[in-house]
Amino acid sequence: MKSTKFAFWLLGTLPLAAPAANAPPVISITPMPEAPIVETRGSNNFVNFDLVVRNQSPMTLRLAKLQISVYDQHHALVQSRALNTDAFTPSIAVLGKQVMAPGEALDVFNPFAEFEAQVPLDELRFTFCLQREDGVFERGRNLHRLPDDCDYEVSASVTPSFYQTKTPLILPLRGKLFVWEGHDFYAHHLRVPFSDPRVAALGIQADSNDFAMDFIYTDDEGHAYHDDPRKLQNWYSYGKPVFAPGAGTVIAIANDIPDNRFANQAATKIEYPKLPVGKDPNDIGNFVLIDHGNGEFSLLIHMQAGSVRVRPGERVSAGDPLGAIGFAGDSIFPHLHYSLMQGPQVTKAWGIPAYFSNFRRLYGAESVAIAHGTVNSGDFVERQEQ
Repeated sequence: MKSTKFAFWLLGTLPLAAPAANAPPVISITPMPEAPIVETRGSNNFVNFDLVVRNQSPMTLRLAKLQISVYDQHHALVQSRALNTDAFTPSIAVLGKQVMAPGEALDVFNPFAEFEAQVPLDELRFTFCLQREDGVFERGRNLHRLPDDCDYEVSASVTPSFYQTKTPLILPLRGKLFVWEGHDFYAHHLRVPFSDPRVAALGIQADSNDFAMDFIYTDDEGHAYHDDPRKLQNWYSYGKPVFAPGAGTVIAIANDIPDNRFANQAATKIEYPKLPVGKDPNDIGNFVLIDHGNGEFSLLIHMQAGSVRVRPGERVSAGDPLGAIGFAGDSIFPHLHYSLMQGPQVTKAWGIPAYFSNFRRLYGAESVAIAHGTVNSGDFVERQEQ
């Protein structure tokens, strides 16, 4: 993968004292991951990643505009887009919080994530227009400033990379599946606030769920269960068999984490079992971790206690039975969570795209055969048996 390039500069637009030559930067910008992966689906490319923006100045700063400039390999400008503070409902509001106190950080999820396939993505330059907001006077003044009226302008360039999945993969479940949540722009799998001290306390250094997906079974109306949800057998997913998505060696499992349970008939309150200290440290419940032998690892989690039928050191082929869907770990209802990772450690390995072979995307009474492709939030899909 190419490494990330950074270029920082400051542009004073108000009569402020010029920063000393050795002054620290106003903000630091850290992409997570450092080299974002481009994912292709149909005629579009997607680049989903975080930018951790930390205020390193003694001032309170407001983000008034965020602009992306796309360059090709010859450094020719291809596209430019921006979010800003203009109008009654400013587009920059989609970023959430825009004000940083000294030392504070914002987790900015890249809002410019989708491109047509023909757009070259050799360099993505993000430019942050910042306005000083120390005190009531400056706060009121900023309400009437144009979004290009910057006190400081800081840029960082990111070089994304295309990744080819090495492992031949099939969907890990049979029958008609619903992708309850994938890894698109709004998916919770992508939203890891790396600047949050609680994330650091958990030892999370990378998002292994970066390209993860949650699979469930539903009825024809899209319901995940029937009758009383407190009976886990009433969930269409619970107990359904799980299969190896690709060939490899099982390197770790858990098989004795009790299921969660619903405490009310609306399935809005969950009771989690009390576990001994150190049991299930990553809160993933029962799982199977497969080393595909090429730097790629499949993790299948939230499985049913006692259902896992493979052991560490065992070789599996694509389609071999692994266990059954359960309701263990950090799960809000029975489902199978699947992620493909660059390494075996959940808190230290980044997720990578999983391209599955031989499945169909279902569109009501119609369907489309996919020889090799991705699945994502909202898809109904079905594996084609060989």
